[in-house]
Amino acid sequence: MHSFTVAKERDGYNEILPTHSHLKNPPRKIQNPKIMAFTMQKKSVYSQMLTTPPVPKSRVSLIWFFLKGVKNLLAIIGLVLLGGLLLLYTQGQHKAQPFNGEFISFFGKFVEQVLKKDVASAMLIQIPLERGVTVEQAVKAMKNSASQLKIKLIGRYPLHKQIGKSSRFIEIFEFFDAATMSSLLNHNPVFAAYLPYKIALYEDSKHQIWFATLNIEFLLYSTQGINSKAKVQALKVQDDLLKIMGAGAYGVL
Repeated sequence: MHSFTVAKERDGYNEILPTHSHLKNPPRKIQNPKIMAFTMQKKSVYSQMLTTPPVPKSRVSLIWFFLKGVKNLLAIIGLVLLGGLLLLYTQGQHKAQPFNGEFISFFGKFVEQVLKKDVASAMLIQIPLERGVTVEQAVKAMKNSASQLKIKLIGRYPLHKQIGKSSRFIEIFEFFDAATMSSLLNHNPVFAAYLPYKIALYEDSKHQIWFATLNIEFLLYSTQGINSKAKVQALKVQDDLLKIMGAGAYGVL
């Protein structure tokens, strides 16, 4: 059995020298398994790096050109949107000039009523019939008040009778004021759809009787260019209609 002496370690191997010179083919090197495995791993990674094909320059240029085009397109879209917003703002300022602070205040109250109720209810002025007052008393009081205010009652339509016995009470009263109607129609014939002035007397699902009329202010403040005379006349008529409704609600003769 031969003995060996470790001479030195070089390049991941331990060099072994025999103690007897008469050996013809002594073993020169013995591999270290851990160092060998690390060396093989480095060679494998390096070989993969060498075999991975590089990205062609033409393809890189195409991607760069595409991203630059997208960037420019987004910039153009942003400028167009900004220009559109500025145009809408200037147009809105121009359109809002004819409306005064009264309209803004009124419209704010209207929106508040819409949120609480609905659009139809927000466009009306409603007064409940007081307890103890009959419909006959209310109608008589309305007619008497209209006569005192010199507003003609030109129509009366008991719609509940036309609908049938199962219908709740509903009756429409139409009133006429020649001077105000003439001023409104001269300004815009479309006002004919809202004439003559109406007061509705109706019963709700809880058997409460109500008086209701269109809020003329909604038409006046949403109409551009209406002259002050017609506006004053229309507001006076609405004030008279409210007096007629109040007289009917309390049965005041």
